[in-house]
Amino acid sequence: MVYSIGLLSLALASSASALMPRGDIGTVCKAPQGSGVCGSTVKADCNGYYVPGYCPGDDTVQCCIQAKNVACSTPDGNGICGRTEKNDCNGFYTSGYCPGDKHFQCCVPSPDPPTVLVEGDDSTETEVSSIDAVAADLLAPLNIDLDATIAANTSIAGDDIEPEDETNPLVARATKLTKGDLIVKAAEKWLGKKYVYAGGNCAGPTGGGFDCSGLVLNAVCKVTSKTLPHNAQAQYNLKKGKHVKLSQIKPGDALFWATGKKCSTKVHHVGIYVGKNKKGERIVLHAPHTGTVVKKAPVWTSELCGSAVRFW
Repeated sequence: MVYSIGLLSLALASSASALMPRGDIGTVCKAPQGSGVCGSTVKADCNGYYVPGYCPGDDTVQCCIQAKNVACSTPDGNGICGRTEKNDCNGFYTSGYCPGDKHFQCCVPSPDPPTVLVEGDDSTETEVSSIDAVAADLLAPLNIDLDATIAANTSIAGDDIEPEDETNPLVARATKLTKGDLIVKAAEKWLGKKYVYAGGNCAGPTGGGFDCSGLVLNAVCKVTSKTLPHNAQAQYNLKKGKHVKLSQIKPGDALFWATGKKCSTKVHHVGIYVGKNKKGERIVLHAPHTGTVVKKAPVWTSELCGSAVRFW
């Protein structure tokens, strides 16, 4: 009986201590990065970054080094280091450019609000005769004679076709062959190439393959000579692109997916819109994830951002 009462008392004491504040929370700590205060990584109330190993207690208690207005510089622009848990970045986070733990990242401000194209805006369509010389290289495998195509401009209908329909060759809409079409062709060159994290640049695959944003930047660079950042979030926010309603997208536009559809800060994937297949499904060409290859797939609407971006 005494033994049972003792166990009960111990259990109650343990429960009470779990509810009470930790004695080591708030104590002064010293790390190589500087002095700080021990805090709970679970609460994530540090106005700076955590350094493990300099506070008593378990791994959730770490030394919080105060770090306000720490400037950072990334390939996508300059910013201020901040904690991702606070979700107060008016732009997008980029890891690897701030000291401390993985949740202390560089917040790069978003550019000015994107311009949305209005219905019927054909300003981005380019006649064959004005397309960059790269067009010849991209169309050569199709055995299309550009001179003959240009000569036929006045007589060939320019209606959109289904890129997957082999009965309607690309030349059928030669009057308004866009750089978007060429972006699709440039990306199709890499179908079957393996997914490699951080892979791809303007020249082609790196490390043997592409990741999602690397594939997009390669295709856009080949056709337009524009250099995009190698980051899906940065591509979505880039001033070089025009945001287009999904009801107005065209082949060559970039489609984006974001966690919770918070597209200004949470983009995690990008692909190139190809067009519709015979079934009427919208198709995207993309590099999905590790263990896969560059491929085409029906566009999925889960987490799909409400606008595409046109870089051409």
